[in-house]
Amino acid sequence: MFTRNLVVLPSNAAKDGTIKLRSLLDYFQDTATLAVNDVEGTPTQLYAKGYAWVLTRYEIEFTGPLPSLDDEFTINTYHDPNHAYNCLRVFDVTSGGKHVVWAKSSWVLLDLAAGRPVKPIAHIEGITSRDTGEISPDFRELPKAGEIIKSVDVPVMPHFLDYNAHVNNAVYFALVHDFSPIDTDTHTLRGVYATFRSGAKFGETMTLNYSQDGVCCVMRQGVVKPSAQFLCVWEDRA
Repeated sequence: MFTRNLVVLPSNAAKDGTIKLRSLLDYFQDTATLAVNDVEGTPTQLYAKGYAWVLTRYEIEFTGPLPSLDDEFTINTYHDPNHAYNCLRVFDVTSGGKHVVWAKSSWVLLDLAAGRPVKPIAHIEGITSRDTGEISPDFRELPKAGEIIKSVDVPVMPHFLDYNAHVNNAVYFALVHDFSPIDTDTHTLRGVYATFRSGAKFGETMTLNYSQDGVCCVMRQGVVKPSAQFLCVWEDRA
C-alpha cells in the first residue's frame, strides 16, 4: 500500500469549499505515478522506453463528505498487474478518520512504436514487487444511452491535454460533471462510472450527449462510437 498525505488548498476547492472533482482525479493520477517511480521510472523515462499507460475503465464512489478547504486527507493506493493486458489500481481516500472516496481503475500499457497494448508483467521488471494486492476485474456495466436531453459542444483546449497529447481523463470527468443537466446546487454526486475508447486531440470538438438515465456519451467528430461513456449517480442534498 502506498500512502500520500495531502491538504485541500484554495486552488483545489470548489465554491462550496469541497475538493474539485478534477483535482481529486489529478491527485489520484499523480499518486499512482509516485507509487511506481522506483519500479518503472518517471513518466518521461517510461515514455523514453517506448511505453505509456492508457486508461480504459474507472469507477468512483463517494462514501462520505469530501474533504474541504484546509482539510487534511490521505490517499491509499495499490495495484494488481495480474490480469493479462490490464493493470488494475484501487484508490481509497480517508479524511477525518473516515473513508470518503473509493475508486478502481483499469489501465493498459501501450507500446508506442507498435501502437498496441503489451502485458505489463512482461515489460516492466519489478511491477509485482511492491504495493500490490488482489483486485477484482469486475466493473459496473454501463447501460445504453437513452434519448438525448442535452447536448454540449466543447472544443479541445491546449490545457485539456496530457503528455500523450490526448485529453486527460480528469478533464473528461470535470466536463461531464460541470455541464450536467442536473442541478449541482441541489444534488450531490454519489458515483461515477466510465469507459474510455479513444482520446480526443487538440483541434477537435467533443460533443457531450446527456440522456435522462444519467448516461453521458462523449463523441469525437467523425467517430461513430463514443470516445468515452459515463454513468453518473446523483442524490438529493439533505
